[in-house]
Amino acid sequence: MTTKNGVTRMEMYLNDSVKTFEFVLRGELKGDAMRSLEYAWITATSILDGKEVLVDVTGLTAADATGIELLHRMRGSGACLRAAPRPNSEGFLRSLGVVVAAPPREGSRSWRLSLRQLFGLAA
Repeated sequence: MTTKNGVTRMEMYLNDSVKTFEFVLRGELKGDAMRSLEYAWITATSILDGKEVLVDVTGLTAADATGIELLHRMRGSGACLRAAPRPNSEGFLRSLGVVVAAPPREGSRSWRLSLRQLFGLAA
């Protein structure tokens, strides 16, 4: 990831397969990065033809309110958010107001988390 003026630029990778379309996000989901993801999501949804949409947020290091709101809208439209356990992720999750109740289970390859679980949003 590159930085500009001390801000980590978000990288977005798109993986298209027969049954799924996946967004892989790394860095900070803020400002222009949020708008880039939103445009990519709108474009992708117009051509998905029933594919499952996955959003891998493992690599996110920060998100502003508009970034969190976009992930909420994506989740509300049927996208599945997922995150693999990462060392030192507790601080980031706590900065978003998430109560970290237990460490990741050993041996789990990835978690499929709803937006509410990941970002601590109310039901």
